[in-house]
Amino acid sequence: MVAELLALTLLRAQVAAMAAVLLVLLLRGPARSWIGARLAYRLWILVPAAVLASLFPSLSEALEAGAPAAPMGETHAITVLAAWMVGALVAAGIIVQQEVAFRRQARAGQAGPAVMGVLWPRIVLPCDFAERFDAEARRMVDLHERAHIQRGDPLANLAIAVGLALGWCNPLIHIGAVCARLDQELACDAQVLSLRPTLRKVYAEALVKAHAARTGSPLACFWAAHPLLLRVKLLAQPEPSEERHATGAVSIVGLAILTALVVWSVTPRGPMPPHFIWPGEVIEHQVDGINLPALRR
Repeated sequence: MVAELLALTLLRAQVAAMAAVLLVLLLRGPARSWIGARLAYRLWILVPAAVLASLFPSLSEALEAGAPAAPMGETHAITVLAAWMVGALVAAGIIVQQEVAFRRQARAGQAGPAVMGVLWPRIVLPCDFAERFDAEARRMVDLHERAHIQRGDPLANLAIAVGLALGWCNPLIHIGAVCARLDQELACDAQVLSLRPTLRKVYAEALVKAHAARTGSPLACFWAAHPLLLRVKLLAQPEPSEERHATGAVSIVGLAILTALVVWSVTPRGPMPPHFIWPGEVIEHQVDGINLPALRR
């Protein structure tokens, strides 16, 4: 029964994550145009909100309504859990291997510009950084990478990597991770340009110069690993008004709460745990619709 409940909980979480990723993929483009890239990136909070809501007892379970779902079977549940665990360990191993390779390149001066490290993030620059970028471009790159650290993006990348490992069998999780990383860079671009709005051209030129370097890690915030044309195009997008920004922030919080409530209310029930009868408990039962005398154990 324990394995069956764990397997059903895992399936519920995967379905909830898929639905939330689909919702964000539909909303991120219009949201970016209306409330700006910085707030549009916050839409990805809907995914963990949906997954967490799926882990709680559903509305039908809370009300003790509805028929219990058909059992999966203990053997099938153990098989599902074992396959998922093996896949998660393999996916985590690949992520660790990519991080180790990136750190090796960073020590050799062949990686960056990027931010490396989760708990103690630091900026990584290539050995030819001073030759490739002029003084103004170097200042913009520095602002960009420092913005990643201030915004806590390395920690967000760790959460994305954990989601990739846990959802290795879910194609939408992989698509969502790529899009979330792109939205993270767009949000960071918008934050830097809000501080230096007159340097859009310099910023675009720095992006073009850095775009040839595409080495990175799932845990690192690296400058040039995302679509160049989209990023340069969005540099010309003006900042949203304060009214739109405030409305967008409130809307995202409300949407996260609504998403969690919807997932919680529509999640199907799992198998009912067996009822333990205590000594002396009165048991009422029926046979063919006729109430029989209560039994006492």
